Amino acid sequence: MSMEENTYESLASYFNDRATCPDGCFSPATMDEDIPKLLFLWDECHPAATGVSGVLFKTRQKIKEDKTRHVPHRKTVRVAWAGGAAASFILAATLSFLFLPQSEKNDTLKMEQYMQANAPGEEVEEVTLVVSAQKKIQIANHSKITYSATGEVQVNSQKLRETKSEPTTATVEEEYNQVIVPKGKRSMVVLADSSKIWINSGSTVVYPRSFGKRRNIFVDGEVYLQVTPDATKPFIVSTSTFEVQVVGTSFNVAAYKGRPEASVVLEEGAVDVKDHLNRHVTMQPNERVKMNEAGISKIETVNVSDYVAWVNGVWILNGKPLKEVLSHLAEYYGQPIDCDPSIEDEPVYGKLFLNDDLDKVLKSIRQALSATSHDEEKRVFTHPSDIG
Repeated sequence: MSMEENTYESLASYFNDRATCPDGCFSPATMDEDIPKLLFLWDECHPAATGVSGVLFKTRQKIKEDKTRHVPHRKTVRVAWAGGAAASFILAATLSFLFLPQSEKNDTLKMEQYMQANAPGEEVEEVTLVVSAQKKIQIANHSKITYSATGEVQVNSQKLRETKSEPTTATVEEEYNQVIVPKGKRSMVVLADSSKIWINSGSTVVYPRSFGKRRNIFVDGEVYLQVTPDATKPFIVSTSTFEVQVVGTSFNVAAYKGRPEASVVLEEGAVDVKDHLNRHVTMQPNERVKMNEAGISKIETVNVSDYVAWVNGVWILNGKPLKEVLSHLAEYYGQPIDCDPSIEDEPVYGKLFLNDDLDKVLKSIRQALSATSHDEEKRVFTHPSDIG
């Protein structure tokens, strides 16, 4: 009998003969959080009925198919699995996850929990650097936060002073930092490996102060990254629904929690995008991968500058309808904006400079519209400051 079959037989014995298990080994207090899921799959899907060789064959076939699958260009992705093969694959995937090193499978979970635990009690108005639960520093808009290889921090050119009660290593509480960027603001972080992250309006990023064997960050919102190449340490960007793995490249990630759609746009290099169903896409430059609640939905060729110009405070408009432009600005600045229904489909061209305050941005849109309309009333749009 092969090693795989021995492993399978041992697991089958373990799950089928729970009566002989010592007291308490299946109690909620002592179980790994994934054991109940595995027990459910075993009990409900009856993989043992298929036979050892059948389960192993289907599992190998499924893994082989997933490794070679590439999402077709410009087509919606649809994946349908036969019930038996799906059950076998889910079982195998769950087993694989259980036997991963604990530190590796917990990185993303720890960072997401850190983000939630250190979320401000109320909406922040300034860019905020969270060093620990006790130390949250408000910094200027467009500030640059830089980390050394040992975890020392500078904001612009000024070194952040640490106290003895706030060590930079040892505990989970202190091994991560996060940057919270409110509406209408932006910031930049240079990580310990010299990788750079530009953080857009309404976004939060969690990252280690210094990297160990892995380079992993967590993003809620939109970021543009320039990753320092290191073939021995792939760089992983995790979100609540997908992850992007890269060795060294430049790309944009938009993944705001609560929004129906997310995307990755690759400027240069190559990245692997994996959705929550473990489906992979290897991207090439000038491609955009779109995702929704069902996972990867589309891959298309785009003009990358349209998606990354925000890094320089610029939004390029190529005939977008006014209602779409105003909706984006309302989200970016966190303020409601309305326009007359008769002009909501008017196309808008040119550049908007997002370093300006909202009043100036709206005035520039009004000037752009005046070039295509002679009716003053049709160029009126309002927000709380009552521009118009």
